[in-house]
Amino acid sequence: MLAILRQFKERRSPASLGVILAFFGTLLFSFKSIVVKLAYQWDIGSEQLIALRMMISAPIYLLLLVWHYQKQPFSSQVVLRYFWLLVFAGTSGYYLASFLDLWGLEMISAQLERLILFTYPGFVMLLSLIFWKKVPNKITVLALVITYIGIAVVVGVEAQHQAQTVLMGGALVLLSALLFAAYLVLSKTGIQALGSQVFTCFAMLAASLAVAIHMMVLGDVQVWALPLPVYLWAAVMSIFCTVIPSLLIAAAIARLGPQLVSILGGLGPVMTAFMAVAILGEPFGWSHFIGTVLVVTGAWLVVFEAKSN
Repeated sequence: MLAILRQFKERRSPASLGVILAFFGTLLFSFKSIVVKLAYQWDIGSEQLIALRMMISAPIYLLLLVWHYQKQPFSSQVVLRYFWLLVFAGTSGYYLASFLDLWGLEMISAQLERLILFTYPGFVMLLSLIFWKKVPNKITVLALVITYIGIAVVVGVEAQHQAQTVLMGGALVLLSALLFAAYLVLSKTGIQALGSQVFTCFAMLAASLAVAIHMMVLGDVQVWALPLPVYLWAAVMSIFCTVIPSLLIAAAIARLGPQLVSILGGLGPVMTAFMAVAILGEPFGWSHFIGTVLVVTGAWLVVFEAKSN
């Protein structure tokens, strides 16, 4: 696999490789909503699921960090220089954002969760303008507008039933989107200094520590003697929906920047919609189809823009 990636990298521009990394990272992240819904069928809560997720993923990130250090030692001074950024990235971008997202998924469908979550490109553009004075170009703005119209079409239909529950769950996911956008914008300097994979490993370990503190404060979160399928789904979510996509997205940010990666992530709702219909049996009508077409159009505008750079 590594040899194939090296050969591909030699033949493709950094922007093209970034698009590929972002696509597969988005695909795996999109599957998370489906896995969470399958795990919830066994009557567990968001606190239990995020605890299991970090219990499984933290050792993997620690091993990856040790492997990277043996391969190419990184400076402890650089790590200390970006210490608070790593803490912020872990606690907000992975711990709080993930916890709020899982909590929201208890109240809304997988399709609606993914659609609301992908409002974060707008937050990314706003925060990039505030922190980096980076004004988006016309193609990026057009892609964002088209994507948001597609999202609005589907959200308008899904929110017609159980308005209070949808409002609460949607608000939690929207806050998760804001925190994740802040992580994308502020993590770029740390990724450039430490490398995408090392930065992600440190951030995820910080998130694991935050989850451990959360569990100790609550004191009554049951993570043992659960049904076997819960542990299996937690393992799938930890490895295939957390570890692997987090590394892919971090590498994509290093090549494309947070704005292009975030809008390319607009494919996420489309992927989740298809999987939700096929696996969970969620409805998919004409409004979903129209919204899907618009989201795909916006995402592909980003692809062509990235290839032209």
